Amino acid sequence: TPAKPVTALALPPRALSVISPRLSRLCPASPPHPQIPTQILPETSRSRPVYRRLGTPMGIPNLLRFMKPFIEPVHIKKYAGQRVGIDAYSWLHKGAYSCSMELCMSPRSAGARRYISYFMHHVNLLRHHKVVPVVVFDGGSMPCKSATDEDRHKKRELSLVLGKEKLKQGNTAAAIDLFRKAVQITPSMAYQLIQILKTENVEFVVAPYEADAQLAYLATLDADQGGIAAVITEDSDLIAYGCTAVRYSLCSSFFVLDSFILSNAF
Repeated sequence: TPAKPVTALALPPRALSVISPRLSRLCPASPPHPQIPTQILPETSRSRPVYRRLGTPMGIPNLLRFMKPFIEPVHIKKYAGQRVGIDAYSWLHKGAYSCSMELCMSPRSAGARRYISYFMHHVNLLRHHKVVPVVVFDGGSMPCKSATDEDRHKKRELSLVLGKEKLKQGNTAAAIDLFRKAVQITPSMAYQLIQILKTENVEFVVAPYEADAQLAYLATLDADQGGIAAVITEDSDLIAYGCTAVRYSLCSSFFVLDSFILSNAF
């Protein structure tokens, strides 16, 4: 069967010199950490997982819509033979969406591990097209986001309680919707995935803090230094960090920013 296209957003250096200062004023970003850990952090090393809302684009609001006139599809095979970074928690959240009830009600069941199957399916899709995946995990929580994380945690706890009530009432559809809002990616889930990545000889990195800054840093390096040619994520912050190619859609195509059109836009 013919391969499906993937989606990337490519910004030429000239464009980055214009757009990055504007984006940084909208959403100041911490500089990427220069160190690249190569082993998973202990399961207890994070006081709390980084909470993100399923189905909601992360990053700068409306930025991708602003970029829409400058994007076009590019097939994943364009990156054959190259290293591509993956925002691990992006795919973990997507995978958890399919087994949210199991994760909330019976996290030790076999069904609660479907997020791993989802993740590895996409990893194997990349490998099938000779793309080398480099999976990057979030590390420690950002102290400056503690209030935001606490607010998200409370909302998830409330969704969990309401979901259980709906399930007792026999309203499974409403319960599943609430469980999807309640599910959280824990260090234990990341650890289980990493054991599979080790078995499959898939390269992975644990960032000091959030993965997007580490991915942006890797994108500045040459391949022989461990660098990557593109990033797969749901977070538009990667544009502000200056990544030259960012994929935002799992099922359609890589978004590419054409340099000629971009020069007209600015």
